[in-house]
Amino acid sequence: MNVLRATTGTGQVSGPWPTAAEEPAPGDAPRARVWDLVGGLRGAVDGGLPPLVFVAANALVGAYAARSTALAAAIATAVSTGLGIVVLRLARKETPKQALAGLAGLAIAILFAVGSGEARGFFLPGIYVDAAYAVVLAASAALGRPLIGTLYGLLFGRREWRTDARLRRLFVLATLGWSVVYAVRASAQAFLYREDLPGLLAFGKLLLGWPLTALAVALTLAGVRRATRHADRDGRVAFTG
Repeated sequence: MNVLRATTGTGQVSGPWPTAAEEPAPGDAPRARVWDLVGGLRGAVDGGLPPLVFVAANALVGAYAARSTALAAAIATAVSTGLGIVVLRLARKETPKQALAGLAGLAIAILFAVGSGEARGFFLPGIYVDAAYAVVLAASAALGRPLIGTLYGLLFGRREWRTDARLRRLFVLATLGWSVVYAVRASAQAFLYREDLPGLLAFGKLLLGWPLTALAVALTLAGVRRATRHADRDGRVAFTG
């Protein structure tokens, strides 16, 4: 693939792809930007701790009391944990954004648990959201409007990926890959939900959450970096040839 590049009045190469001097450092900057977007380790703790506390309290109290009593204790413990995380972030003058988002998600999960009268209902919203993400991502790839490419353009201010066949293919494949990630999460948790295994649901949510997200982010960024380097190299070859 040849990417045509022209010279400006100053003799500099111009075109859709940045030069090496304009290219972001291939190290931590892009990864840090995306990792901040998904919440990072702090987001994993803020969002993952309340569900674990919920399951632990439900199992502990449920061993000695009725299911309704265990559920009430689990809800109270999870809410206290979520509020405690928000207070901790504020006291340490850290951004409470992830903690507040986790608290909002916790409130929705509790509504589902209370409505069903079962601890496993706590995980239903997450299953629905993961399934919805899987469908939307797959649909965007099928329509030729891969959402991962759109997100890349918004994050890094580069819309030119649509004009490059290599990047379009990459973002279609990356979007389908992310769709598979969410589909795996939804299907695995749906199975555990049907089997009424809230303890394994919490473990599965944690295991298939941030570790899998970190792996998907790393693979996506590696693919983008490789494709953009190829595009930049092809552009220079077309210009000098």
